[in-house]
Amino acid sequence: MANLALFQLIVYNLLQANLRDVIIFHCAQKYALLPLVQLFSKNYIFSQFVNLNVEQEQLSNFHKDYLDSDLTKLGVFLDLSCSHSSYITNQSSQARLYTEHFHWLLYDEVGNMTQLEELYNKANLSINADVTYVKLAEESNEGSIFTLYDVYNRGSHLGGKLNVTIDQNVYCNRSSCEIKEYLSELHTRTRLQQRSNLEGITFRQVALVTVLPLNSSEQVLLDFLNSEQDAHVDWISRLGYRNNLHLQEMLQFNVTNVWVDQWSLNDTIGGAMGKVVNELVELSTTAFVLSTARLKKIFPTTDIGQFRSVCIFRTPHNAGIKAGVFLEPFKPSVWLVFVALLVLSGLLLWLIFRLEHHWMRRYLAYIPSLLTSCLISFGAACIQGSHLIPHSTGGRLAFIALMLTSFLMYNYYTSIVVSTLLGSPVRSNIKTIQQLADSSLDVGFETIPFTRVYLNSSPRADIINLVKRKVDGRNPSSIWFSAQEGVLRVRDQPGFVFISEASFSYNFVEKYYMPHEICELNEILFRPESTVYTIVHRNSTYKELLKQIQLRMLEGGMTQKHRRFYTKTKLHCFSNNYVINVGMEYAAPLFMALLAAYILSFIILVLELGWSYLSRHHLQRSIGGQ
Repeated sequence: MANLALFQLIVYNLLQANLRDVIIFHCAQKYALLPLVQLFSKNYIFSQFVNLNVEQEQLSNFHKDYLDSDLTKLGVFLDLSCSHSSYITNQSSQARLYTEHFHWLLYDEVGNMTQLEELYNKANLSINADVTYVKLAEESNEGSIFTLYDVYNRGSHLGGKLNVTIDQNVYCNRSSCEIKEYLSELHTRTRLQQRSNLEGITFRQVALVTVLPLNSSEQVLLDFLNSEQDAHVDWISRLGYRNNLHLQEMLQFNVTNVWVDQWSLNDTIGGAMGKVVNELVELSTTAFVLSTARLKKIFPTTDIGQFRSVCIFRTPHNAGIKAGVFLEPFKPSVWLVFVALLVLSGLLLWLIFRLEHHWMRRYLAYIPSLLTSCLISFGAACIQGSHLIPHSTGGRLAFIALMLTSFLMYNYYTSIVVSTLLGSPVRSNIKTIQQLADSSLDVGFETIPFTRVYLNSSPRADIINLVKRKVDGRNPSSIWFSAQEGVLRVRDQPGFVFISEASFSYNFVEKYYMPHEICELNEILFRPESTVYTIVHRNSTYKELLKQIQLRMLEGGMTQKHRRFYTKTKLHCFSNNYVINVGMEYAAPLFMALLAAYILSFIILVLELGWSYLSRHHLQRSIGGQ
């Protein structure tokens, strides 16, 4: 191994890979490695040397002793001519060290390709393995030519074959190295581009179907995932299945399906999630919401949709009398100023009528009293006009000013009231889960495991209050419904709140609701909206390849096309689809005010009649006494 050209090649290869940390597995004498140590020191490369001329038992934990590192990537040089090199390769295969986290440089001075195939034909090489095989092609006194090969396997445990592709010839002398010639087109593509054809590989795919028994024939289950009927049923799994079909078409791999009927039992156990976490499958048709526990086990490749749990309900029209709408157009200060203006106008009209009668000699049949003048002023405010108007020019101008002011106020007031009552559907003032928990409305939930788990485990104070007030102590049959049952009950029972996954329940809303009933729906987010991601195992060697292809699909619009078909993000309400009926909660204050006015008028009339009767009786007694 005492070859300065080889030492230069090692340093050159590490620098080309931007690595400054390396482990050297060798079987040479220490003095022969001195030039290599000097080269490492000169190029600021941190190195560790492991001599393989020891008993095999001393190497039993070499992968933990030397290769268990926190570094993003570590260079590893292995001399295949050493006696224990096969043990190193076998143990590295079992420990799954042939990944993108290690840059392997395998040197074979003899250049025995048969030995390489024997060592790595069944090895656990990955598609993202960074393994370079080096053999001495030509040696002279001036320097040496080394031939480099790219070594990888698309997946030996999935039917992949060992692939050794010639790359380039590198000429090295005692002082430097340079590329002599390229022997293939590897240098024109990235490593993943070179290995993107997965022909011959059979991926295991966990396929989720909840609406059909798993003992159905595989063709029936596949037909369901491929069908477009009732797209809302298992939409996450069907959307992911369509995306996986595109992946299969692009990467040319085969698929065998593992069928399940549950997403998971908790964050990482059971169902489709459990299959991925336990590395029993490479792909999943269903996407998942991410959590801290899940991110420790899985790797999200790309987002394909949104998971929204919402509370929907129609506003009950008998939820109490609401008189505020008739006072809202003006602030209290405006109302006070307007009332003061009407009183002042009534007083002014009364003075004008008296001045016209006494000083201007413009006689009226009678002189209006102060109360009558105030009624004339109030009638002007209500745009009712008056049968008595001043005869003088100044008086008429004052009356015109009063009418104009009342006209502007009246039009502004009526426009606000009409737009409030008739401009849009009546909306509830319940906007949060806490307000829902404090209300008297009945609540129902869709019977899906996610909702049950969230109600039992959520640390949110508003969810805890909702459970205490709406769930605990109630008959389960009165709060747990299928999506169809819950949506129909919301339609038929205004004020009933149903909590469900939006994309699923929206299909039943569009199917069973009239357009104006859709416009009357209120919606509250049950939990923050979450993105669902396609996933692979965190240690999957295919994660970067799958991520790049799926991002390309996302950018090209294929994912968005399927998402629009399988998911519904909102309900459409158009202004010409509904007719607003003003209920008694708004009209009752008007009738109550009218009734109160009639009662007050009747009381005053009785008092006036009584006063008149007493006056006449007193007058008769006075006349009789005379």
